[in-house]
Amino acid sequence: MFETRWATYDELSIMTDYWYKMACEMGEIDGIPKPNLRRIEEVKNIFLKEFELGNLMFRVALDNDDEKIVACAGGLIRTEYAFPLAEEQSLFGWVIAVYTMKEYRKNGLASQLVDEVCLWLKQKGAKRARLWSSSTGRTVYEQLGFDNMMDLSKKLS
Repeated sequence: MFETRWATYDELSIMTDYWYKMACEMGEIDGIPKPNLRRIEEVKNIFLKEFELGNLMFRVALDNDDEKIVACAGGLIRTEYAFPLAEEQSLFGWVIAVYTMKEYRKNGLASQLVDEVCLWLKQKGAKRARLWSSSTGRTVYEQLGFDNMMDLSKKLS
């Protein structure tokens, strides 16, 4: 029914489009502002640059009937401080731009793609994977073993 594989460089514009759709849905759910056209172009350039450097890969799911990409999840390698008082930086993996087209949801695609991305991050040397999620997506990630981080937010107006 669905096949998963690595996205190609030429498909990164599709991943940018899915990132935008994901960001818009997160905004609708949790009140995050919708990205503007300038930000979309910046994200596309980041995807292209990091892909070329080998720090970014996307897993995609294809509908076997028409070979269309219906879901994606990205993995991004970064060197960061594990926590604010850490003495040294370490390799971190970020799971980014997880998106499934609405008509293909509830098929386990996001879970499968995130698992595959986490395996790639581990192979690249990351000890932990992090992600940002909408409030409605948290359950999926908790089922995959992600823990809630101690991140609080207060709107200042």
